[in-house]
Amino acid sequence: MQTNRTTEKSHPKQRAGTVYIMAMGTSLIVVCLAVAGLQAVRVQRRFNDELSQMANAKKVAQAGIEFAQQRIVTDTSWRSFFTHGVPVTRNTTGGSFSVVMTDPDDGVIANQTTDPIVVTSTGTFGLASQKLTAYLEPQSQLFAACRSAIYAPTSITFNGCTITSNQWAYSDSLISASLNPVVNMNCLAGSLSGSSICFTRRSLAGGTWPMDKPDLLPTSSSYVGKFYIDNGVTINASDLPTGGTELIKNPGFVTDTSNWTPQFCTIAAVNGGYKSCLVTNRWLPSATPIQDITEHMLKGRNYEVTFYVRPANAETFHPQMVLYCSGSLVPIVLTGSPVSVNKNAWKKVSSTINVTWSGVLIRAEFHVGCLGLSDYNFVDASLLNLDRVAGTRYIENVALGNTANPFGSKTVSANGVYSINVPGENLLIRDSRINASIVVQNASKVEIGNAISWEPTGRNYPALIANAPIDDLTTITSLSEATIGVNLNPAGTPYQGVSDTDASDPYPSLITGAIVSTGDILLSGLSTLSGPVHSGTSVNVTSTNLNLNFPSDMILNPPPGFFADPPKMRLITSSVQSAP
Repeated sequence: MQTNRTTEKSHPKQRAGTVYIMAMGTSLIVVCLAVAGLQAVRVQRRFNDELSQMANAKKVAQAGIEFAQQRIVTDTSWRSFFTHGVPVTRNTTGGSFSVVMTDPDDGVIANQTTDPIVVTSTGTFGLASQKLTAYLEPQSQLFAACRSAIYAPTSITFNGCTITSNQWAYSDSLISASLNPVVNMNCLAGSLSGSSICFTRRSLAGGTWPMDKPDLLPTSSSYVGKFYIDNGVTINASDLPTGGTELIKNPGFVTDTSNWTPQFCTIAAVNGGYKSCLVTNRWLPSATPIQDITEHMLKGRNYEVTFYVRPANAETFHPQMVLYCSGSLVPIVLTGSPVSVNKNAWKKVSSTINVTWSGVLIRAEFHVGCLGLSDYNFVDASLLNLDRVAGTRYIENVALGNTANPFGSKTVSANGVYSINVPGENLLIRDSRINASIVVQNASKVEIGNAISWEPTGRNYPALIANAPIDDLTTITSLSEATIGVNLNPAGTPYQGVSDTDASDPYPSLITGAIVSTGDILLSGLSTLSGPVHSGTSVNVTSTNLNLNFPSDMILNPPPGFFADPPKMRLITSSVQSAP
């Protein structure tokens, strides 16, 4: 019997736990996302914390800059408090800053009140550190009185003059005009005297204008000339020539014949009896003792040449100077009047000789002129410059500046600043090229004469400061090398970058820079001035053609002594920046 079976389709069996695994996977993904989210939050928080700390560190660094500014404003000795490159640290809420000051000019903060300062402040907050740098410069303000082309507290007198200026004249008390002057400049004073037609520009009187002024007290620590005295080379009165001075060395042969050289002869000092120099073995009329007198020669000047002589035979003698000059193979022989001298008799031989030459003087010699060949004794040789006056010291026919100093030890001031002390004597400056600022101390009077080319080295530096009256008596509008026979721009001392070896160059006669006197100032010269001309008492203008061109740059860049010291320090805001 056949049995019917139902055939059943087989189906795969479902694995146990699949849903669970899927649920767990989903949960794991959710957990990972949650952990990632938490981690992202932590990273973001840490990042935000770091940003906050960096921002706070920068604020702390800024506080360091402000600390330095506050110290500068409130502490007059701040330049001594800070040391170049040495940090000053202060704590703040949650952080600290370290301030380092440096002097970019010379590396010494305390030595100059006019040096700029670089401030570097490092701020620390938490783990963050930020650094800022800032540049502070001195904000020097020219004294108001020095903004006048001419200033005098007592009076300014325009006396028959013609003056033109781009800046005003100011007197606390009086400006007066006499003898019909032509005053082409603005005038401001307590009162005005004289015809109004003399003043071709604005004139104002009757008001009070407070004006700060430079200190004119020589003993004061803020004296207008103190910076230049402290930072200049000193030239003493004894370093400068004067009138009435014997120019011959060893004129009496007391011990020997030093400073004398025999030419075609033999010389010996005679020490027994009347001391003298014995000249023998003369085989030419030009045989003579000679002495180098080059340093004393000034072209166009008169010299008294003298000596005493006793010949072995009757002879004719004459004073003589021999000059050797550039461009000439033949020396210039300048001879005085002849004098006949008897055998074995002492006689004075003397004459006045005017010295002149062409080109550049190379060497000058003192000679005893004798027409014959006799032996002779001579003594008491003398050479005097008759155009120089006793009691006056002279700067003339020279170049003086930041590359040349012909006086004393010849020490050159690299910054072109010289201090000259001439107690109780006059100082005459003429026929010279000067690239320097000069402070004169204790003189009776300072006079500027003939022609002068005077341009200080430092920016807006003064030309002349003196605690004595100053007279500008320049009479020539051009300084000529040919006239004085001196090369004023030799190698090492160029003029506008040019040097040469000749004596043919002209220079404009001018004085660039302030002229300052504690006493009166007389402006009677023809040189062009820049000013300011600043007197402690009065100014008298008598020049027939004076141009006074005030330098406007001096207002923004005043030199030492012409602004309140120490100057205010100004933060250059654009200089504040982050540093690595």
